[in-house]
Amino acid sequence: MKQLIALVVILVVLGIGGFMYRNALEHPVAIAPTETACTMEAKLCPDGSAVGRSGPDCSFAPCKLPNAEDSAISIAFVVPAGYVANADAIGADETLRAVFDKSSKEQIPHSIIIRNYPIPEGKKGDDVILANTMFEPSGMTPKSMKEFKPVIINGKTYQTAVIERFEGQVHSAYYLVRAKDVLKFEVLEKDVTEWMSPTLVVDQLPEHRALQLLLSSLQSPE
Repeated sequence: MKQLIALVVILVVLGIGGFMYRNALEHPVAIAPTETACTMEAKLCPDGSAVGRSGPDCSFAPCKLPNAEDSAISIAFVVPAGYVANADAIGADETLRAVFDKSSKEQIPHSIIIRNYPIPEGKKGDDVILANTMFEPSGMTPKSMKEFKPVIINGKTYQTAVIERFEGQVHSAYYLVRAKDVLKFEVLEKDVTEWMSPTLVVDQLPEHRALQLLLSSLQSPE
């Protein structure tokens, strides 16, 4: 009798076990993926703020405005106060990377423009600068780098030139030579009442100072 009862118990246990095994195969329990623990590294933004790593791939969060970044050419900077990105200005010109506009007293705004020129094989950065500079309204090009003024901003040396002074507009360019390319930063400043004055200090004009502030925040690996 005891053997019979034991046999029945064994059969019941095996039956229950078989049922549970089959049920587990037909209805697997989803296991929630464990969250990735990101490292505590911090990325310093151009304005001095910092962002950490987050998300499934633990990438750095983007820096918030007024910070801006162009990862394709490895630069980041602070957009000067009052300037906003003008995406409509970016067209077929592959050298044009960004345009930022600020309202002026005229219908045409002040503008800060960023361009990027690769250095061709066998050429130097100075060659690229000379080839991509034209003085207005004469249409003449520089003959040598002696027509440029070196300016050091936050440890980086820029070659600078006043491109145009005409009818209230002053247009200047700051060139930064890197290992494989040249960055060109332009400012077109309107409302300059003393544009014809021989004593005008262009570097001290308000929008030129705005560009210099942008350059003082520039992050570039080269």
